[in-house]
Amino acid sequence: MVIFCLVGVGLVYANYSQQESDVQSRPNFNGSQAVEITMNNPVASDYMSRHFKEPDWRVTRTTFVQETPYDQNGTAMQGYDIWKVEIMERSCACQKISDLYVLEGYVLADTGDVLEISKQIVSESEYDKRTCATTVCH
Repeated sequence: MVIFCLVGVGLVYANYSQQESDVQSRPNFNGSQAVEITMNNPVASDYMSRHFKEPDWRVTRTTFVQETPYDQNGTAMQGYDIWKVEIMERSCACQKISDLYVLEGYVLADTGDVLEISKQIVSESEYDKRTCATTVCH
């Protein structure tokens, strides 16, 4: 009976410890919040107001990146959890390959700070074709 109680307590503690580490590893900001943070950035907002005109031609994608940098000796250093936000919009609804207006933002998952915003105009053939799946580009 004592052994079963000790095993039971051990299992409950192990489960609690796992839940606690899961809570600690969750980011403070989710993908939707990262999109909102990116879109509210002044540089991103200006770019979108000038180039993004048709929401039906737009694709938004977020990717959670856990980055662990290594020093010169190969030792793991403090890493960052980052949301990569990609917002793309076609320049026209025509049936040919056209230009994409692309906005990429990198947001720290723990603090919501914007690390970088990049913007570009590229041909669909030069960018990931999966981004166009919902807009029937190809």
